[in-house]
Amino acid sequence: MTQRVVIGAGVVGLTTALALQRPGVTVTLIDRLAPGSGTSSGNAGIIATSSVHPEAMPGLLASLPAMLLSPQGPVRLRPSFLVQQFPWLLRFLAQARPQRAEAASIATSALSKPALRFWDGLLQQVGLPSPFTRKGLLYAYGSPRGFAAALKDNAYRARRGIPFEILDGDAARALEPALAPSLAGAIYAPEAAHHPWPQTLSDQLFERFRARGGHFVQGAVTALAREGRQVRVHGLGAQPLADQLFLCAGAYSATLAKQLGWAVPLATERGYHILHPDPGLELTRTVLFPELGFAATPMAEGLRLAGTVELASLEAPPAWDRAEVLSRNALKVLPRLRGPGVKPWLGFRPSLPDSLPVLGAAPDAPEGIFFAFGHGHLGLTQAAVSAASLAALAEGEAPPLDLAPYRIDRPFPLL
Repeated sequence: MTQRVVIGAGVVGLTTALALQRPGVTVTLIDRLAPGSGTSSGNAGIIATSSVHPEAMPGLLASLPAMLLSPQGPVRLRPSFLVQQFPWLLRFLAQARPQRAEAASIATSALSKPALRFWDGLLQQVGLPSPFTRKGLLYAYGSPRGFAAALKDNAYRARRGIPFEILDGDAARALEPALAPSLAGAIYAPEAAHHPWPQTLSDQLFERFRARGGHFVQGAVTALAREGRQVRVHGLGAQPLADQLFLCAGAYSATLAKQLGWAVPLATERGYHILHPDPGLELTRTVLFPELGFAATPMAEGLRLAGTVELASLEAPPAWDRAEVLSRNALKVLPRLRGPGVKPWLGFRPSLPDSLPVLGAAPDAPEGIFFAFGHGHLGLTQAAVSAASLAALAEGEAPPLDLAPYRIDRPFPLL
């Protein structure tokens, strides 16, 4: 019986484990945490089919100083990160060249645009109803300058064939009356969706995985070692031997990939959220505020404000003021918001310089070692299509999309 081992039980690992289950195959899922309880539990819940922009866009270098110097800005760079990850930053800035940004947008769209179709297919396959609220996604802008820049960048969506509507402030408030009267305008993406509580989605996926014969081992993987065409997983009592290994460990993937012979420039974008259980206002869909760097999503327990980027290591202590900034900034665009926010949370987004994941088979072990990590802000969005791609490769079939842009050995130029 073929032994398939999936390392990482976030939403990417969970969907992959489910997609891999077949007669005559044993699938073992491994994580140091309970399934779905890490970064996947605290995201904004968005299935962002309209998200086709890489993080590094043309003009980034000119705008970066202002973003970094603002204490309440959407980006914070810790000095220790600058020292440790200076080559990553150079590679990231190099991706802002127009031709590279366009290529990254095309590759991002290939994963994000069909996301709901792949989610629907996976959920139907395992007997789960669709849990998503399909009321689109609203990108809202408080300043005329920010709105004008967004309209210019919206050309990326137009070139990718993403449906959208341009709204003035009044039309945006007609969709979401809680928005500030001073709102300059918005872009509405009607085909996006959100989940009202991401942890319950992970719980349902895990329940179906177990019911279909899957095995879960909770523990930390300390090392991976090749033994011929198989891979030994160390750090667990049984030390399983995988015929096929799937590395889906998010921000923790780089160390394990290196043990398999692959060095990857993976960095950590730390994101925060805070919950307003009694917000004093109602939103019917996720509203994203790009100028302020956060999203507001109506969830089962209240209004979740999620976002900001803090470039820091996995080991750095939390900066809880980043979560508090979310509530302060939200008052600028949601003036009726009632507080204070509670349950501040920190998660780790695994990010590569070109804003694309590593997805596909190891070039030197195309039948036995597979990768799906580095999805950045889009893990929930791209999980099901990533899972379908790895499942096809594992069966020796063609994946549903061209995986060349996501290969682990792709170049990351410094200039």
